[in-house]
Amino acid sequence: MNETVTKRFLLYFRLMMVAWILIANAFFHAIEFEYSWLVFLSNIMLFTMEGDIKDRFISVELGGLVGMVLTVLAMLAIGALTPVLGGMLGLLLPLGVVLFLLIILHPYAPKVLNNVGFAYLTVACIDSAAFAANLPLFFGVYIVGSLVFNGGCVLLMKPARYLAARSIKNDVKADA
Repeated sequence: MNETVTKRFLLYFRLMMVAWILIANAFFHAIEFEYSWLVFLSNIMLFTMEGDIKDRFISVELGGLVGMVLTVLAMLAIGALTPVLGGMLGLLLPLGVVLFLLIILHPYAPKVLNNVGFAYLTVACIDSAAFAANLPLFFGVYIVGSLVFNGGCVLLMKPARYLAARSIKNDVKADA
């Protein structure tokens, strides 16, 4: 894409994204759903990562899922170790293992051990009681919601590219 087409594409795509985000927010508001952050966080990560959109999509979906699984494992380990080792060590040992996996092993498995997993670990721990009490809901919403929402975003790229190319062609015809 040349620079003019790219600029038009970004304009059309961003307008479509605004509409898509508003539709999703209206849906979540209408059903009074309070965990829409599970979907929107993955979308933010999708568009802040570098690389090909298909690779980013896979990295976001897998990374977020791994982050949530690691959160569950860390919570289980903290619950088991705290009575034995005390509060500080019971927290720091499982947390250290999870952080080691996400940070140190990232170069060896970047599609699954990445900043998306780290973000989901962090956000899920903000209200760990709600997360623990609603595991099936959180995982279901993440898997289905992020696939549908982010998949919709990826699909919006094609009509945005088409509209950009068409509008440039129309501008060229009008100038001739």
